[in-house]
Amino acid sequence: MYKDECYQLGHITKTHGLKGMVKIELDVDHPNDYSKLESVFVEKSGNLIPFFIKKILMNSTKTLIHFEEVDHIDRAKDLVGQVLYLPLNQLPKLREGEYFFHDLINFKVLHLGKLLGTIVQIYQPSSQYLAAVLHRGQELLIPIEKAIFKRVNLTKKEAHIELPHGFMEIYFDNEN
Repeated sequence: MYKDECYQLGHITKTHGLKGMVKIELDVDHPNDYSKLESVFVEKSGNLIPFFIKKILMNSTKTLIHFEEVDHIDRAKDLVGQVLYLPLNQLPKLREGEYFFHDLINFKVLHLGKLLGTIVQIYQPSSQYLAAVLHRGQELLIPIEKAIFKRVNLTKKEAHIELPHGFMEIYFDNEN
């Protein structure tokens, strides 16, 4: 399995207990859609390795997973910080008006009706997703959040945004 055939599900944040369980931070809108997972891919040294799930426990604030081959805290420690992936064919069905962030690549971005540029990449350096928008040959990193991304038209491949006052000055002096 290759990374471009998968989507990022989340990452392992820490160990839990002594028997190899790990705490997971899911990067999804509806975590309960994943309560019956049987396996995930874990990125290790640039490769995606399948890990089969023995047990998954979920509540409103945390997700705990016990992998079949991880039976001790020392083995679980090696997984902390690793990214979890699932194949693209396992993406959940979208609800009305929803979209996947990776679907925004190549969308035109309009700021207050004026063409700003095109989304060339989606980054997630932390818990915040960022759209990399190519504007006048420079990459602008714009947080993907409802306060900025006001409307997304999937048919026209357009994202209508409203940037906070002074945002463009971060990248350009005296420009809008």
